[in-house]
Order: sequence, then C-alpha cells, then structure tokens
Amino acid sequence: MVKRVCAAVCIGAMVSLFGCAGCDRVTPGKAGESNVEVRQVKASLDEAQREKGQLQGDVKKLETSLAEAESKLAETTKAKDSLQQQVQELNVAKDGLQQQVQDLTKTRGSLEAKVDELSKARVSLETRVNDLTKSRDDLQKMVESLVDTRGVLEKQVANLTKAKNAAREDARNAQTKVDALNDKLKVQTQQMIDLQEQIKSIRTVLEQLQQKLE
Repeated sequence: MVKRVCAAVCIGAMVSLFGCAGCDRVTPGKAGESNVEVRQVKASLDEAQREKGQLQGDVKKLETSLAEAESKLAETTKAKDSLQQQVQELNVAKDGLQQQVQDLTKTRGSLEAKVDELSKARVSLETRVNDLTKSRDDLQKMVESLVDTRGVLEKQVANLTKAKNAAREDARNAQTKVDALNDKLKVQTQQMIDLQEQIKSIRTVLEQLQQKLE
C-alpha cells in the first residue's frame, strides 16, 4: 500500500511537470485525450491520498496498541516480581514450620519417654503399697496372737500405715504428673497436626503460584 501511495505521488508530480511543459504544444485533436489522462491521474492521486490517510490512521492505531501492550507488559512484569517475592516468603515460612515440626517431634519423644518412666514408677509404687498393705495385715494378725508385744506391734502398724499413706500419696502425685504429661502430649500432638495442615496449605499455595508463573 505504501508503494501505491509513492507511485501515485510520483505520477502526480510527473503529470504536473508534463502539463506545464506541454501546455503550448497540446493540439486541439489531442486535448480530449490529455484531459482523460489528467482525470485518470488525478483520480489515482486522490485514491493514493485517501489510502495515505488510511495508512496514517492505521499507524496511529498501531502506536496506541503498542503503548497498551508495553503498559500490559510492565504490569505483567511487576505482577511476576510480586509473585516471585511471595513464593520466596512462603518458602521461608515453610522452612520455619518444618523446623517447628521437627522441634515438636523431638519434644513429643522426650515427653513420651518421661511418661513411660512415670508409668513404671507408678507400677512400682502400687506394688509397694500392696506389699505394705499385706505387711500391715500380717502385723495385725501378729498383734492378735502376741498380746505381750502389742504396743511394739501397734507402733509398727502405725509406721507402716504412714508409709502406706505416703506411698499412696506418692502414687497419686505420680498419677497427677502422668495425667498432666498426657494432657501436654495431647496438646503437642494437636499442635503438630495443625502445623502439618499449615504446611500442606502452604505447599498447595506454592504449587498454584508456580503453575501461574509457568
């Protein structure tokens, strides 16, 4: 189309030159043919100018489209940078959560070991209480059969009763500690589950962000 415009302009220029140069040499017989050629050239020139106007309009549209494309490219680049920043922040958060999970796992293992130790201690104390109870019963029978040594045996029974009470108190204290540790273990386990869920959510968001970036 540009070539057509240039050709039309050249033709117009040539017509002007030839028209000026040959005004004195045009004969009456050739005047009609010259007028027809002039009209044809003028029509071509008008068509070329019209096409030139259309080309200028197309150029303006292309310039507008180019500006819009460059603006969208800048916005897309900015959004990409923002997404990359979010991905980096999420990766840092993920590493922190994984570290917390590892720490909680270690803590849970330590608490479970303490619970096992306290459970063993409780069994030992219960065995001791049973033994002391049996010993008290045996002593009470001896009191019934040995009247002469009743005072001594009663003191022994009293001491054994105190020991039994102390053992039971120790057993209750141990049970309280075991219950408290069990509660703490449940809380730690729930926290670990919550952290694992958070990690799953973060991984899902990371996968979605990575898909968008791709």
